[in-house]
Amino acid sequence: MAENVKKDQKPGIEDDNTELGNISVSKDVVAIIVAMEVTKIKGVVGLTAGRKGMSAPLLDKDNLTKGIEVSMNQKDVAITVSLVADYAAGIYQTARETQKNVKKAIETMAGLTVSKVDINVLDVKFKENLEKPEKNEAKKEIKSAQETETEEKKL
Repeated sequence: MAENVKKDQKPGIEDDNTELGNISVSKDVVAIIVAMEVTKIKGVVGLTAGRKGMSAPLLDKDNLTKGIEVSMNQKDVAITVSLVADYAAGIYQTARETQKNVKKAIETMAGLTVSKVDINVLDVKFKENLEKPEKNEAKKEIKSAQETETEEKKL
């Protein structure tokens, strides 16, 4: 029964033959689990798909899996995560925690054996750089409200 391997199986889908039936987990599902786990880790600013110029742009919620590579074979899964780290949190500690949490999540949730979790830290952000966008957005909202008030007074 263990020798009964499907030759027409789609690549990227892990298959587990049990006496109750087959269980398969696709690469996409593994990538989603990884993305959700990585974004919870303190020190991870976000996921990225690579560098553009001097910095690595963060991926939005809908595209998080673009920063994750999943390689699967019959026995195990290898994962590569590209991320942006918070400099103040410590890059090495953040990467190690990411490796441990991703491995545990995949093995627990998907029942797969994780052979390795590679972490690519493609950029770091400093605390002051993380706060600036929030402050800038607040300033823009205030300025927009003030401009609206001024225009209303003119009318």
